[in-house]
Amino acid sequence: MPRTCHVAKARRSKAAEMVALAMLLAVPALAPAQVTRTVTWPAEKTVGNFHCHADFPFGRDELLLAQLGELSREISEILGLPPAREPVHLFLLHDRETYQAYMKQHFPRVPARRAMFIKSKGPGMVFAYKGDEFEIDVRHESTHAVLHAVVRDLPLWLDEGLAEYFEVRRDDRPSNNPHLADIRQQLRAGHAPRLEALEAITEFDDLGRAEYRDSFGWVHFMLHGPRAAHEELVAYLTDQQQGRDTEPLSSRLRRRLPDLDRRFIEHIRP
Repeated sequence: MPRTCHVAKARRSKAAEMVALAMLLAVPALAPAQVTRTVTWPAEKTVGNFHCHADFPFGRDELLLAQLGELSREISEILGLPPAREPVHLFLLHDRETYQAYMKQHFPRVPARRAMFIKSKGPGMVFAYKGDEFEIDVRHESTHAVLHAVVRDLPLWLDEGLAEYFEVRRDDRPSNNPHLADIRQQLRAGHAPRLEALEAITEFDDLGRAEYRDSFGWVHFMLHGPRAAHEELVAYLTDQQQGRDTEPLSSRLRRRLPDLDRRFIEHIRP
């Protein structure tokens, strides 16, 4: 599935970045009701906890919206998290120009991104337009929305790694994400990502192509690798969701899997 996924991520919004920017730049927090009243939405639909608004008929995108309801359930089941009950408002625009004008009107001081997840004090809001990677954008940002409806404080690398994992269609997640070929190429060149290096990243400016790829790789390892790794991820997220202090995930994984780096390499290699 060829695509310029890393370039897309450089232009794409990131959940915590948008929250931080909204606070730091004092962007007025718009309630979803305020945003929905701003324009006439020709199409509206509720799927699970997603309230979808579009300025075009949904048509074949009905399938994507149905997948969002499934996505929310899958995230809960796979990660052992409570179901996301908090509503998420999904705003879809028909082209880039309309989207850019709309975002400039409502969030004038937020840097332009191809798609956005914004959350302040109220329900999360996802914004996207019908571009070449529309479905990927919607699933990526919607993953952030589901996660942040349940877990308030995710490490940056894990937040993005999970969004990278869930942004592709369900059947493609185990073996057909474009990141996998890139990671394997890096391993053949002798470069193996260390989880501690990702955990040390706290600024979005330090998240680049390699960091998105490696974050996905570690998430893939925990979801499709040794059972102990999956169990530790679920336990870690439960602690985070319940507000308990917890040591870094790398420390927890290394205690369960002393040969963690070797197991990661063996998992990723075809």
